[in-house]
Amino acid sequence: MIIERRRHRGYQLHAPGSPEAEALLKERGLTRADLDRAIAELARTDGDHIRTIVGINADGVFGSRQAGWRPDLPEACADPFIPVLWLQILELLGRVPKGSTTRFIKDGSLPD
Repeated sequence: MIIERRRHRGYQLHAPGSPEAEALLKERGLTRADLDRAIAELARTDGDHIRTIVGINADGVFGSRQAGWRPDLPEACADPFIPVLWLQILELLGRVPKGSTTRFIKDGSLPD
């Protein structure tokens, strides 16, 4: 798991498919197909249906329940984005033990 310091001020999201987003996926050993599988598993297990990936950054992936979401749509930010941490994505894919995300949120511990 890569934990990195922020190089930019503020909170930055990279557009899906951008070189920055692709680099973040690659750094974590993931493909876009892996990400799609994790999002489908999130919908199956937690009922969180991400229909549009809004952005990707060092923390994870942020999605919207709205299909075809764009920032210029009316009410685009009426609902909060759904954050999915990289650790949670790895857990959804079965690459880290179940419960890893819960433990991380509780006490900051990462899986071995």
